[in-house]
Amino acid sequence: MNWFGEKLHWFASRALRWSPKRIMEFARQSQRLTPRTPLWVIVIDMCACIVLYQTTFEHYAQWDYRILKGRERRTFMTEPKSAMMSRAFNSQQRRAVFDDKIEFAKSFADDIGREWLDVQATDAAALEEFITRHGRVLAKDPVGVGGSGIDLYEAADISDYAALRDTLVASKHTLVEEMLVQHPEMSRLYPGSVNTLRIVTYRDPDDVVHVLARVLKIGNGGFIDNYSGGGMYTMVDERGIALHAAYDGIGQVFHRHPVTGVYLEGFQVPLFDEVIALADRLARQERDMPYIGWDIAITPTRPVVIEGNHNTGVFQSRPAVSGTRTGLMPIYEKAMRV
Repeated sequence: MNWFGEKLHWFASRALRWSPKRIMEFARQSQRLTPRTPLWVIVIDMCACIVLYQTTFEHYAQWDYRILKGRERRTFMTEPKSAMMSRAFNSQQRRAVFDDKIEFAKSFADDIGREWLDVQATDAAALEEFITRHGRVLAKDPVGVGGSGIDLYEAADISDYAALRDTLVASKHTLVEEMLVQHPEMSRLYPGSVNTLRIVTYRDPDDVVHVLARVLKIGNGGFIDNYSGGGMYTMVDERGIALHAAYDGIGQVFHRHPVTGVYLEGFQVPLFDEVIALADRLARQERDMPYIGWDIAITPTRPVVIEGNHNTGVFQSRPAVSGTRTGLMPIYEKAMRV
């Protein structure tokens, strides 16, 4: 399928999933920036941006397209463009390793930094031993995305491990992992979840690994930090310092964390040089998957990889929050030579 065909295919598939309710939610978020603009004008502009810039209704609100000129809108990377780049650069065969968290844990055993158990491959006694030893575990759907299919279990709350195993198998939450202990600084930021970094890399044909995006993901009231699960994110610079306030999926902006009170702009990610070194090493390990978004957690002693995303999604600075009216597309284009 050529580039134009990819665009047409994405647009058609997206149109089938449009929800008028969600469209209006994003339109109202955008209207906050220009309160006098009628909603119908914003909706028409949103639809035009889908055609002209291959964006989404969510992106329109998330990256403040309402206040951007056309030349500025073109600089923003979008999920449809990212997905096409993933299909163009990444091996179809190796994607299975990234789509299945159990296969990923096997392939990156030296760098995941945590014990795990495949419930389907063991019995209730082994499950009890594992959870009792760790005290607190996460149960995941091995093929879940966006933080979906994750439950937290405390050993003190479990009385029947045979029944728990049956429940996990029935719900397909068959990957059980110990809960990582994160670095004290990351816990100070928010202790309720393991706060991670999404480091998006591209390894070019000359074997140079480019860092395309550096994202700090932070939990907010829940035990996961995913943007789609109530968390928030901000971008960080080359030294690992948060560039601006964070924002969540419903348009809220946080200058301080609402739970801990920690100021987000200027927060220094610990062991950041080691984080980038790990991302570089991981990128070189996967020669057939040059374009990956790595989720990296930081323990008290070292960074570890949570998972790799071949369709990494897109993270950028919000113009209304950061003052930056240029997206990451120029960085992607330069690295990928497209």
